[in-house]
Amino acid sequence: MISSQKGTEFTNSDYNKIKKVYTIWICMEAPQGKSAINRYQLKEQHLLHRYKEPCQNYDLMGIIFVYLGNSKVKDRLINLLDLMFKSSKNASEKITTLHNDFGIDLTQEEEGDLEVMCNLGEGIYEDGLMKGKQEGWEKGRKEGRREGKLELALEMLKDGMALEKVAKYSKLSLSIIKELAKQNKLI
Repeated sequence: MISSQKGTEFTNSDYNKIKKVYTIWICMEAPQGKSAINRYQLKEQHLLHRYKEPCQNYDLMGIIFVYLGNSKVKDRLINLLDLMFKSSKNASEKITTLHNDFGIDLTQEEEGDLEVMCNLGEGIYEDGLMKGKQEGWEKGRKEGRREGKLELALEMLKDGMALEKVAKYSKLSLSIIKELAKQNKLI
């Protein structure tokens, strides 16, 4: 972000026109579930000789992490970000809460942007939910097929069929068939 200023904020070697940049990270998962805000900044250290550089020459970047926790806090910024990024309210409810609780009135364009943002969040949530369901269904079907094979193999073993034939017809390994037979005291 600093180097990208060349050609826009300054040209050639006129580095005195560099502006400080900030990067803000909003993290949905907070350490230990508690909201927090951490700021990181550059610090001068003298490793060889003692030359003191003016702070404005090196302090060109600010990094802030905002962790959104699982419970309400007395911090208005955290509550605002929680409303915008974690709340399950729809866009209309968020607009009302922004007005009533935070004194923020949105333009029509901003309301449209909020609607898009809410729909995007719902879409991401729905995609994740569908993916989880799909994985669950596939795992359940796979486990169900395995249980069905084991039940079939057990019935064949009870009828006295040879272990090798039970393995062949059930498509289970011979070691699994032997273990099944032992567990059911059939060998």
